[in-house]
Parts: sequence; structure tokens; C-alpha cells
Amino acid sequence: MDARLQRTQDPQRLRLEADLAARVAVLFGRCPALCGFSVDEGDAVLLDLTCYPTPDQDRAEVILGEVSQMVFELVDEQPEAAELLRGRTFARTVH
Repeated sequence: MDARLQRTQDPQRLRLEADLAARVAVLFGRCPALCGFSVDEGDAVLLDLTCYPTPDQDRAEVILGEVSQMVFELVDEQPEAAELLRGRTFARTVH
């Protein structure tokens, strides 16, 4: 079986993906200006943050703090989630 397919069928990985998706959805709900963010491939640290409209410095720091807190809490609670975050970009879905 393809290793990628096997990973996507792993129940623990599916739970982690669901938890991550729920946390990201809450994050976008709390931060309406947040358009997206990406996570570094190496250390699971934030690499990029995009907002619209561009917030002032204070609000940008609050949004950065919200995103950082979500990432660090997830990895602290479930260290295996770091693998899910590395190299990924999360973007707001617009319908």
C-alpha cells in the first residue's frame, strides 16, 4: 500500500487532522482579518502571516500571538501534530 495513503487512513492521524482543522477554524473565526499563515518545514514555527485589511502594529501582534498560541498549544498537547504542521499553509476559505 502507498505510504501516503496508509498515513491518511491511520485513525490517530485522522483525529489529529480533525483537531487541527477545528482549531484553525476557531482561529479564523476569532481573527477576521487573518487570511492565512504558513508553518516552517523545519521547526514548526510560523513563517508567514497574511492579513487583510492590513492591521496596525498592535493588532498585528495580537493576531500573531493568537496564531502562535494555537500552534504551540497543539504541539504541546500532541507532539506528533508537529509533523502535520511542517511546511503547510492554512488559508481562509471564502465562499
